[in-house]
Amino acid sequence: MLERVIFHDKELMRKLVLFLGYYFDLSEDVFKFENLNQYHLYKAAQDYETLKSGLGEYIRKVERQRNKQVKTITGEYLRSVQEVQIANFLYLNGLDYEYEKPYPWGSLSSKKYTPDFYITQGEHAVWLEHYALTEWGYSNIFTPQQIAKYKKAIRDKRHLHAKNRTTLLETWSVYRDHRSLLEHLKEALEKEGFVLKPRNPEEVYRKIVETGKDKYIYKLILFMAKFIEQYKTTGYDSGGFKILREKTDNPRTLLFLEIAEQVYHYYQATLKQRNQIDFADMINDAHYYLQEIERQNISLPYRYIIIDEFQDIARQRFNLTKRLSEITQAKVVAVGDDWQSIYAFSGSDITLFTRFLDLMGAGTELKITHTYRNSQELIDIAGRFVQKNSTQIRKKLISPKHLDDPVKIVAFNDTVKPMNALAETIEDILGQIIDEFGETGSILLIGRYNYDMYKLFHTGRFAEMPGGRVKSEKYPNANITFMTAHGSKGLGYDNVILINMFEGKFGFPCQIEDDPIMKLVTYEDTSMPFAEERRLFYVAMTRTKNRVYIAAPKNKPSRFLVELIKDFNIAHDEEINMQVVDLFNLRCPVCGFPLKYEFNKNYGLNLWICTNDAEVCDFMTNDRVHKHDIRKCPKCKDGYLIVKVNPKNGSVFYGCTNYYRDTDKCGYMQPLPKDPV
Repeated sequence: MLERVIFHDKELMRKLVLFLGYYFDLSEDVFKFENLNQYHLYKAAQDYETLKSGLGEYIRKVERQRNKQVKTITGEYLRSVQEVQIANFLYLNGLDYEYEKPYPWGSLSSKKYTPDFYITQGEHAVWLEHYALTEWGYSNIFTPQQIAKYKKAIRDKRHLHAKNRTTLLETWSVYRDHRSLLEHLKEALEKEGFVLKPRNPEEVYRKIVETGKDKYIYKLILFMAKFIEQYKTTGYDSGGFKILREKTDNPRTLLFLEIAEQVYHYYQATLKQRNQIDFADMINDAHYYLQEIERQNISLPYRYIIIDEFQDIARQRFNLTKRLSEITQAKVVAVGDDWQSIYAFSGSDITLFTRFLDLMGAGTELKITHTYRNSQELIDIAGRFVQKNSTQIRKKLISPKHLDDPVKIVAFNDTVKPMNALAETIEDILGQIIDEFGETGSILLIGRYNYDMYKLFHTGRFAEMPGGRVKSEKYPNANITFMTAHGSKGLGYDNVILINMFEGKFGFPCQIEDDPIMKLVTYEDTSMPFAEERRLFYVAMTRTKNRVYIAAPKNKPSRFLVELIKDFNIAHDEEINMQVVDLFNLRCPVCGFPLKYEFNKNYGLNLWICTNDAEVCDFMTNDRVHKHDIRKCPKCKDGYLIVKVNPKNGSVFYGCTNYYRDTDKCGYMQPLPKDPV
């Protein structure tokens, strides 16, 4: 439908090409579906799973490179959104370029020099550097020392180009005159004699379809469908776009709202033409009928309005309920658990539950405090954990069941082949459960994402069966099921295993940020960091009738896991690195920027890598404790020196990565300084 609208409206096509070319940095993290058919199947099944799930394909893409994560119209992965804007501008205006082409006439210090862009038109050629500084030399992400280093690198580049008489163009993240990056880029190119020849929007659109339909068109359609659904669920009608535009001055968001408004009107007109309505319109039509009922003074014989799972209610449905209550004088009986409010992504607003009496009027709050699924020991832990959220209603749950050690934590070695290590750990846990409870009991594996289980299937130790069932090769008779944390809500199993509880962007808690555009039409609980993720973890923990087992990587355990260990003195493997609570707070010893922990194929190792701009700091290490950078081996000139541990005495030293190779062995070793940096 969107494509039909586009081809019939040239102005809309122009805006769309502009958005896709310069502003399309919609986080791919939020997309679960490969195509619209999957989306509609999801909606039909009402499989309540966050749109932040199903990240397998995206993760596989971004794991290939350290920083090249943002994609151009032509399918290239570049390092930043602004670099993509530049690349797309060059393509849209008919200029050829090479990204990070090696400079052939010299280098900077010991590093090969690769300017950001090499731009050509016929025989005419220039080099372009885009700087992560303002035009006046400032950056709010760098320290003064780092800015000084960055500026020195700029001077060195200018000197190198001047020495070789090559033309260097420079662009900045922000300009003094507050005009856009692309306006300045256009002026600079034209001043150098380049002739801009804008491509036909229809040609560009067809190129987008040809090279990146999955990235651009399908993803935009899914995003647009989700936005309009949330827009209507939040209670907005055709006049809502004016309200939203008043809430932002971001040019990207404003451009999207222009496109979305046209699509919304076309969508509503199409529904009317086909004599159809969607779910949001059912609620809107109900409002209309209530107005008619009130106008005609029609009496409705309702005394009570009963709502289950009230913690998941959206603003639109709340408003309908309240209006119906006012017209009929019916009492509202709302049943729910604010501790299990986990569907903000679909429009729910926890404040409608926690502020029920303020919003609905006089009433009585009754607390159900008895639980019969969990042991008292488990619910004490889980209850105290979730009530750290200041927005949660305070209560003390009581259970007649008792069980020692209701939470067990098992660490696995994530240094080499972490998925194999995780699979082996889960097998060990299954063995413990079977030894204590037998083979007949139900076992639920819970992941933050479906992708967590898919990775385990690849190890060959587990197989996917119909209906979410899982077969263990080691324990084929075990009654095992897999679900995401969202999918497990409302269910109970004899024992639960939380798999791969690690800290990171795709970990638990999920550290993915929803697109700012979506934040205009969804409620976000900001009472504390990861408030909804904390409730989701509570849901996952309380699915068990007996114990919850938690499998976690020893080097990067989830902050939630470390919190449990510290607050409740839960037994755990001594190997767990209690310092890696928050990888965003794990800082580079050189520049102080956060370190990220991931597999680096160039070294064949999991490494802590500095997230700073490479111009400022390219620190990497495999040994966080000793904080030593990886360096080239001075002997073989091919391997790298990494921190090794002598198994006999526990001493640490530098050893070459080629030490154990069958060919080209290198036996170089070097002692570490006594006082590590």
